[in-house]
Amino acid sequence: MLFILLAFFTGAASSEDLPNIILIMADDLGWADVTPNNPSNPNTPHIAALAQEGVRYTDYHSAASVCTPARAGLLTGRMGQRTGVIHNFGPYSIAGLPKTERTMAEYFKTVGYNTGIIGKWHLGHTQDYNPLSRGFDYYFGLPYSNDMGCVLCSPIYNLKKNSTCPNRGNIGIPLYENRTIIEQPVDLTTLSARYAHKSKEFMSRSLEADKRFFLYVPMTHVHVPLATDKSFANKSKDGHFGDTLMEMDHYVGKMVAFLKAKNLFKNTIVIFTSDNGPSEEKCYLAGSHSPFLGTWQKVQGQGGSSGKMTTWEGGHRVPFIISWPAMLMPGVSTELVSALDILPTFAMITNFTLPNDRVFDGMPFPFLVPRNKTRTVYIPNVKLQEIWALRYGKYKVFYATLPVPDCEDSPGSGFLYHNPALVFDVESDPSESEPLTDLSETFYAEIELLKKELRDSIYTTFRSTVNWKTDKTKNPCCNHDNLYCSCNSVSPVF
Repeated sequence: MLFILLAFFTGAASSEDLPNIILIMADDLGWADVTPNNPSNPNTPHIAALAQEGVRYTDYHSAASVCTPARAGLLTGRMGQRTGVIHNFGPYSIAGLPKTERTMAEYFKTVGYNTGIIGKWHLGHTQDYNPLSRGFDYYFGLPYSNDMGCVLCSPIYNLKKNSTCPNRGNIGIPLYENRTIIEQPVDLTTLSARYAHKSKEFMSRSLEADKRFFLYVPMTHVHVPLATDKSFANKSKDGHFGDTLMEMDHYVGKMVAFLKAKNLFKNTIVIFTSDNGPSEEKCYLAGSHSPFLGTWQKVQGQGGSSGKMTTWEGGHRVPFIISWPAMLMPGVSTELVSALDILPTFAMITNFTLPNDRVFDGMPFPFLVPRNKTRTVYIPNVKLQEIWALRYGKYKVFYATLPVPDCEDSPGSGFLYHNPALVFDVESDPSESEPLTDLSETFYAEIELLKKELRDSIYTTFRSTVNWKTDKTKNPCCNHDNLYCSCNSVSPVF
């Protein structure tokens, strides 16, 4: 298989042999929320089937543990400490991902791909930051998270936050097609079906134009508020969250079925992953990051979350499946990989060129370039410029731990510095419960050098600057005469 891949990537394949690419990213999905990682969870059979036909990576890490930085890292191949994107944009943001950064879609355009995004963008909603200004040919979806305003559908399930309309000052979540708001507030109960339908249309248009396509599908599921079509209501034995998982899985299956019906599946790369782990604040409406429980935080840290927004494994270690039957044998890999590796992997496969005026933080996946030394993955903290955690092979290193509220609203004991660093062996102790106490001075010197090298690299190479200013007049609104910016919906056709 390696010989075949090397022949492909050294130019033996013509442009007609280049694969189509679909990158599906769930929202707030935990490592144990998919059947391949957790066979006791029966709610994702289509994702399980995809894993059977592809490679499942069990030690994959998102670019950050919260929405916007994770998406910026994925699409640019650069850490937030380089792009400047270290926390979320919102409805009042006047800007987005800096224009000095280039997205994956822009690179795909240079080698002739048709590019589309169907789902949640969250990298800026004003015109210059719309996906159509950032390399995408087509956009259908939400500009930011579905809890950053109100939605007009029932029932919906959230926790500790009112998301229904109308409420004075509670602006509706808009649904965009390209640069136009076509529905506000969005009807979440039909949104997943519309995503699937628009995905099928985009792929069909690309086929008719005889163009390869890159389709990025950042789904709304399973971010709160949870809502599904009535056909999925009470379908799962695992409550509202389980119903949402089943609907998400159903539409993943629909996209794969379309590829197979068009004889495209064999030479299409299909990736399924998540932007970050589950939000413990949402209690029973969130998923599971078991067995990555962050037990030290719960016990010695006196409570607090070990999921989304944290640097514990459960915050950023998420499902990852890649299928490419023409080139990849099915299997399971325990290699340490990152969302930052996806861009250089695609560059190698499709021969687009990455600029040499900036540092990229990933490397091609090991099925392309075998690893010959211990891998380091830096784990960024939300809202902070400094890096306080990293993975060094099987070791997880914390220079500090931070407070994030859990289901009980407890943030734990606060911001704690660790000197010497707190180190866990996550192969033998995936729950991060017992710090190692027998490490050599040489090991500590190695990890200190890694931290210094990263800091030097960040501060001595090209970095972008984000405009974090806000303006309430920038909130997307299709009808300023209405209390919550309501405009007529476009009736979905499936």
